[in-house]
Amino acid sequence: MRKKFAAKMTALAMSGLLAVSALAGCGNSGDPKGTTAAPGTQSGSQGETKGQTGGDEEVTLNFYAWLDEEGIFTKLAEAYKKDHPNVTINMNFVASADYETKLITAFSGGADIDCFAVASPPSLASYVAKNQVYELDELISSTKTDISGSQATIDATKIDGKIYSLPYKTSSWFVVYNKDVFDAAGVPYPDGDWTWEEYAEIAGKLTQGEGADKVYGSLNFQPTSMWWRVPANTKGAINPLEEDQLDAWLDAAEFCKKLSDDGYQPPYADRAGEAGADYTGAFLTGKYGMMYNGDWVIEMLNSAIADGEKCNYDIAPIPHWEGEKPMTVGAPATLQVAKNAKNPEAAFDFISFCTGAEGAKILLENDYFPAWTSDAIVKEYCEGKTAPEHIEYVVNQTNSSQVPCDPNYNTASNVVKEEVSLLLLGEQDRETTKKTITDRLASEVAQ
Repeated sequence: MRKKFAAKMTALAMSGLLAVSALAGCGNSGDPKGTTAAPGTQSGSQGETKGQTGGDEEVTLNFYAWLDEEGIFTKLAEAYKKDHPNVTINMNFVASADYETKLITAFSGGADIDCFAVASPPSLASYVAKNQVYELDELISSTKTDISGSQATIDATKIDGKIYSLPYKTSSWFVVYNKDVFDAAGVPYPDGDWTWEEYAEIAGKLTQGEGADKVYGSLNFQPTSMWWRVPANTKGAINPLEEDQLDAWLDAAEFCKKLSDDGYQPPYADRAGEAGADYTGAFLTGKYGMMYNGDWVIEMLNSAIADGEKCNYDIAPIPHWEGEKPMTVGAPATLQVAKNAKNPEAAFDFISFCTGAEGAKILLENDYFPAWTSDAIVKEYCEGKTAPEHIEYVVNQTNSSQVPCDPNYNTASNVVKEEVSLLLLGEQDRETTKKTITDRLASEVAQ
C-alpha cells in the first residue's frame, strides 16, 4: 500500500524538493497514453462514465484534474455511478505540468466546468480570488453532508471563514525513531503525547560518541528543504506573510539550529546539497535516533528493510509545544465546484462522495492517504501492517493543513526559504534574517 505515493515523494525528496512538492502537488509527467486531454475534451475511454436512463433526471458533469490523478478519479467516478446511473461524468485530464495554465485558460474561455481538483490551498485561493469557485457552506448545510472526518483540514482551508473546497487526500507528519539507539542509551521510547521541548531533551540523551562513531539524537535535512518549519506548523503558524507567524517560523528555525549547535544533530553545513537529500539512507545507517517525517517514509523504510537493510524502527506522534494542543499537519489536495457550474448540486454530491467515507476507502485501496479519517479508516489502514508497530499514529492524530489558502504563499515561502537557509548555516543572524525577509516580501509579493 502507498507505493505509488511513496515513489513520487521519494523522487522529489532526493532532488531536495520535498517541501515544494507539498505546495505544487503536480509532477512533470507526460501523458503515458499520448492522449492528454486538452481543456474541454476527454482523455479517452477510461476518462468518461456515461449515465443510464433511470427514474432521475439525466445530469452531465464536466470534471477536471491533472493526469497523475486519472486512475483514482476514474475509479471514484465508477463507484459513484453505481448509485447514480443518471449521471454522466466527463473526465478531463490535463498533463500535470500544464494543468494550472490550461485550467486557467479553460475558465477564461468559458469552458463548461462543474467541478475540479487543485493540488494545494494556495492554488485554491487563487481560483477563489478570481471568483471561479462556488461557496459550499449552504450546500453542506441544506444536504446535511457529514464533513466531520476531515473537519480540521476543512477549517484550515477556509477563506474569509467560508468553505470553498473539500479535501480528498493529504499527508501526515510524525516522528520516526530507531529503537536500537534508544535501547543503547537506556532512554524510554516516546509515548503518545510529548512536546518539542521533550524532543530536544531526548535528542541530547541519545547523542553518544565522537567522530565517525558518533550517534546523533536527531537527524536534520537540507537547510533549503523547509522541513525546519514543521514545529511552527504544529502550533498553527503556516503563513509567513503574517508577522506573528513569521516569528513562529523563525522560532522553529532557531529550535532546529540549536539542536545542531548543541551537537544533537549534524551541522547544517554538513547537510547541504545531496548530503541532506537522502534522509532515508542516513537514517538506515543506525547513527540517528529520531527524525520527524511524513507517511511516505514508511514505505521507503519498509522497502529498504525488505531489500536487506537493518532498521528496528517505530513511530510516535509529532510533538507539540508546551501549552499547545497536540496536532499533526499535512498538505491537502482539494475538490471544488466551479462558480458557473451548470449543475452545482450534482457536482457537490459527486465531490462530497469522493471526499467522504466511501471515497476514503477507495483512495486508501489505491495507495492514497485520504483526508477523511474515522475508526473504520484507521482500522483498514493499520490492518496487516507489522512495521511500524504504532502505524495508527499516522491516521489517528488531528490533522490540519500546513499551507494556507493564500495566493501569495508560494512566492513568500521561497523568499523565507532562501533567507532562513543562511540562518541555519550560521551566515546570518535572526534579526538580519527577519529584516531581509520583511523587505523582500514587501517588494516581491503582490499586494
